[in-house]
Parts: sequence; structure tokens; C-alpha cells
Amino acid sequence: MSKQSQYKRLMFQAKLLLSSLVLSAAIVPHASAHLMVAQHGTLNFKGDGVFMVLSLPVSAFDAIDDDGDGKMSAGEFIKHRAALVTAINEKVRLTDKEGSRPLQGLMLSPVASHEEPQAPNEQLVIMGRFALASIDSATSDELTLHVGLFGKTADERSLEMTATRKLGADSAPEKYKFVLTPEQPETSLFTKKP
Repeated sequence: MSKQSQYKRLMFQAKLLLSSLVLSAAIVPHASAHLMVAQHGTLNFKGDGVFMVLSLPVSAFDAIDDDGDGKMSAGEFIKHRAALVTAINEKVRLTDKEGSRPLQGLMLSPVASHEEPQAPNEQLVIMGRFALASIDSATSDELTLHVGLFGKTADERSLEMTATRKLGADSAPEKYKFVLTPEQPETSLFTKKP
């Protein structure tokens, strides 16, 4: 199978997975609350792509809370969706030795409350795929993640992340856990901590 065929197949699988998650959230309102724990995120390396899921507070985004309640209603989400996408593309970056990598297939899902599924949301789940320069980039030690979106409250000022990759077909997955804050919004991935 050619690299292009593999890429197309991988992209189709990623879109199918993301579509399934979004569809299940739309069909079962409570499902979206389980996509990702608030203030957490994951990066999963597969081939020449990095699949990302982040749960970020609504207060991390400027000028989307029209009524000032600290939450995002369905109307506010629809009205400001383009501004959300712009902010994410500007402030969430993965770089490898070739530079900043494009974020593809960006999907947004407001997180519904268990108690009040129709109530305005405090969290937004972000899903997408970073396209690496090559499959070799996934095993590089020159990978950096930057997230510049943090909320207003103390609980919303940190983001706990886990990055997972396999270096070889027979190797166990390598996990790298880290925390990003407004003071330290960037980290080199898979570096050894002192």
C-alpha cells in the first residue's frame, strides 16, 4: 500500500472516529461530558499524525460570552464558532524540526452538564489531528507543544496532558505526562525530566 493510500485510510479512520464521537454527543447529550475531563488533554501519535483531544474552559476565549455569565450557550457557540477556530489555530501549536505543523479536521464540542444538558457550557472539547512533516518526526525528540488558552479561575489555570507514542511495532507505548500553565504554556515532548 502506498504512503498516500495509507494516509487517506488513516484520515478516513480519524474522521470516522471523530464523527462517531460528535454524533454520539449529539444523540446522547450526556455523552459529551465524557469525551475528556475538564482541564485535561491527550496527544496520541499514529504514523505521521498526532491526534489531539483537549478540554478547555470557555473563559479561555475572548469575546464569546455575550451575556457575561461565564458560560457558552448554544447561540453563543454558533455565533462565535469562527472566532473559536481562529483562536485555537493561533494558540494551540505543535512543532517538529520542520516547524509548526498544521492542525487538520478541527472539531469542537461544548460539554453538556449531567444535571442540565440544555444549560450553557463551561468547557469546550477540541479534537483534531496535527500532520507531522514525516513519520520520522513522531519519534523525534524535537517536538514541542504550545497551548496559550487558559481560563480565568485558579482551577482553569493549568492543563494536564498525556502524550503517547510507540517507537516500534514491538515496543510498549511511551507515555509522557506534563502540565501546562500560563507561566509555562509550552513543553518539549518526551524529554527526560531531571
